[in-house]
Amino acid sequence: MAEIVLDQVSKQFPDGTRVLHETGFTIHDGELFILVGPSGCGKSTLLNMIVGLEDVSSGEIRVDGRVVNELDPKDRNMAMVFQSYAIYPHMSVRDNIAFPLKLAGLPKDQIRQKVEQAAELLELGELLERKPAALSGGQRQRVAMGRALVRDPAAFLLDEPLSNLDARLRVQMRGEIGRLQKRLGTTMIYVTHDQTEAMTLGDRVAVLNRGKVQQIGSPRQLYQNPANLFVAGFIGSPGMNFVPAEIGPDNLILPFGSVKLPEGFGECTPQKLIAGFRPEAIGLDSSTDNGQSLAFSVTVDIVEWLGAELFVYSDLDLPKPSTGYANDLFDNGRITLVSRLGPEAPVRQGEQLRLRLNVRDIHLFDYETERRLAFGGDDWLD
Repeated sequence: MAEIVLDQVSKQFPDGTRVLHETGFTIHDGELFILVGPSGCGKSTLLNMIVGLEDVSSGEIRVDGRVVNELDPKDRNMAMVFQSYAIYPHMSVRDNIAFPLKLAGLPKDQIRQKVEQAAELLELGELLERKPAALSGGQRQRVAMGRALVRDPAAFLLDEPLSNLDARLRVQMRGEIGRLQKRLGTTMIYVTHDQTEAMTLGDRVAVLNRGKVQQIGSPRQLYQNPANLFVAGFIGSPGMNFVPAEIGPDNLILPFGSVKLPEGFGECTPQKLIAGFRPEAIGLDSSTDNGQSLAFSVTVDIVEWLGAELFVYSDLDLPKPSTGYANDLFDNGRITLVSRLGPEAPVRQGEQLRLRLNVRDIHLFDYETERRLAFGGDDWLD
C-alpha cells in the first residue's frame, strides 16, 4: 500500500499547450480515489504522470515520501489496468496473468501459486486454460486486473476500465472492483468520465475540468455542497437545474417567482446570481405552503418513466433579467427544468403541471466567479 502526494504538479507539452495546471493533493494509504471529469480535462494525463508514462513538467510526485519523478514505470511498483484490456490473444488466461511474474524471473511454483490465488479472487479459476477470444468483455477485464494483482503493487491505477462494457456488465464490474479494493486494502486510483461510477465507487473524488481540480471530497460532499457551478452541474444524474436570479429588497427573484431572504443577506451578496436546485427538490404542488416552498406552473415537454421514478422535462421561457446575463446556460432565452417525481405521478406530455420547489434545496452561485455561496439549508428559515 502507498500514500501518494502530488505537490503542485503540472504538464505542458513542447508546443506550449498546458493540459494540467499546478495540482496538489494527497491520496491516502488504502484509499479508492477517483479522478472524474469530461473528456480532455487532464485526468488520464495525470494518471499517466503518476505511473511514469508521462513526464512531469513541474512539481513533485511522492510515493511514501520518496520522489518518483525520475523513476521509470517499472521502478514505481504500480500496476496499471487500461481501458483496452491489453491482454495477449495468443496466450491462455493463465499465461496472461503470469506474464509479469515470468518477466520478473520468479520460480515456477511461486508463479503458479500467485496466479491461482488471483484467479480464485477474481472468479477465473475455471477459465485459466481459455484464450481471450473465448471470454466475455467482463472476463477479459478481470484477466487484465488479475495480471496487475499478482504483482502485489503499492497502488493500482485504472484508466476507464469499464468503458468498453455494456451497461449490465458495467454495473456488475463496478461492484466487483469495489469489493476487490476493500478486500485488498490497496491504494487505488480510478479514472472515469462517468460520474455514476465516481459516486458509487470512490472514498473520495477529485473533479477535474480544463486541467484544474475543481473540488475534492466524498461523493456526499460533492453532491450536497458543490464548490462551484461546474461541479454542481457535472455531479448528479440528471444534473442540477440552473436559473438566473437577482437580489431584491428582501427577496430572491427567480424567473417563476420570488422567495423571502433572511434579514441582511442581500447586503453582502452579489446582485447577479445563478440559482441551482436538483430535480428531487421539485415535487407536485400539494396546495399547502408552509413558507418554505415556491409554487409555479410549467408545460410538460418530455416524460421519462424509469420504473421506480419519473423524470419530467419542462421548457421555461426566461424573462430578460434587467442586469443582463451572458452565461451560456441562458443564451437562447429558454431553459429546461427537470423534476424527479414518484412513479405514479399523474403526468402527461403537453399538459400543464403545477410544481412546488423546496426553498431549502436552492443553491446560490456568484454569476461572475461561478463559486457557490456558503449559504443554504436552515439559513433560509430566518
